Amino acid sequence: MNKSITRIAKMDDWFFEVKMVRAIKSKNYGDSYSAIAQLTASGEQMHIDSHLSIKDEELSKDDFMTIYKFCQSMGMKSITYDRVKNGFRTSKQVDISENQPNIRLVK
Repeated sequence: MNKSITRIAKMDDWFFEVKMVRAIKSKNYGDSYSAIAQLTASGEQMHIDSHLSIKDEELSKDDFMTIYKFCQSMGMKSITYDRVKNGFRTSKQVDISENQPNIRLVK
């Protein structure tokens, strides 16, 4: 898989900008997947619009770190997402550092 990710590409007189990403969790591309996430880019911020898994699990720390590294490689400065817990919706923002992240997810 290609490790270099460019958010904006130019071809002829057109610029192509990545605005939405569908992420799927699977050992091999094309196989059945165990989770899916929808991401939307706005400027230097990525928003996790949705996350669904087969077993209705929360987004794990390892899964979040993979999304974090993807966003970091695209030059994003922060990740935002909403959580619903006990019937209440809260918004979270995680800043992306150029080095190792300092992230603590709590269930």
